[in-house]
Amino acid sequence: METYKPIANDFNDIDNIINNPNHVVRRYYSAFLDGNYGEEIYNKYRTRFELCNTEKKKRSFVIQSFVEYNALDYGLSTQQVQRWLVKNIGLEKLEQLNKQLAEDIIEIYSEEV
Repeated sequence: METYKPIANDFNDIDNIINNPNHVVRRYYSAFLDGNYGEEIYNKYRTRFELCNTEKKKRSFVIQSFVEYNALDYGLSTQQVQRWLVKNIGLEKLEQLNKQLAEDIIEIYSEEV
């Protein structure tokens, strides 16, 4: 389907996304969180992240913010993004990606202190 062509193109090599912190998907997600998409978005996610005091909450934050970022970037709903990722990437690879994204987020927000 044409609607999913951009996300399918960007996610065509999930192993590279997982293993390469400079992959465009991870770089743009970091830019989304670090203020490059605007102060309002930055403040919203920074505040949410500060409330994540357990690994479960951090994992939930990663999933929610990554899906919301991709929905914005690809012009899809969060449900469309989540369904597409699960169907085309799979839960095992997504879990590996979640761990890497969590490390990216900790690095982004710890650099500000």
